[in-house]
Order: sequence, then structure tokens, then C-alpha cells
Amino acid sequence: MSDEYPVAFRAEARVEKSRWRRRPRRVLHYDARWADGRVERDVDLVGLMYRRAPADYVVVKKAIDDHCPAEGAGPWIGYPYGEVADA
Repeated sequence: MSDEYPVAFRAEARVEKSRWRRRPRRVLHYDARWADGRVERDVDLVGLMYRRAPADYVVVKKAIDDHCPAEGAGPWIGYPYGEVADA
């Protein structure tokens, strides 16, 4: 895997007020972890993953969303296979 793609992603669920109705709603924000250990917060998954291989994007996005709790951060999900990665 080259350095231009992250090695893992995770989702963080937060309850925020909706833009129009001002009602609480669950919103997912995504983080990316790179091979050198740095973590980038609030990344655009499509910008980082989709251009490489749409099939990888679908698998990893589904795994990230499935492992995310109702509130808080989920585990790191390895890219491109969608397995739970070591922290």
C-alpha cells in the first residue's frame, strides 16, 4: 500500500442539532489514520477512497458504519479490506 492512501478509518457519532428543524440527530464524522501514525480528523471518505476503487469504498464504509456505536468513536477499520484493525 502506498503512502497516498490511509491504512485505516473510523467513524465518530455525535448528536447535533439539525440545520433546519433544530432537532437532535445522529451525525457521523470520519477520521483517517496514515502509515506514519498521524490521524486526520473529519475527512471526506469519498475524496480519500472512492477514486481508487469503488468496491473497496463500499466494503470499508459499510464496516465503518456497522461498527460505530450510537455515540462516540468506533474502532479503526483497515483499508482496503474492511476488517477491524489494531489500535
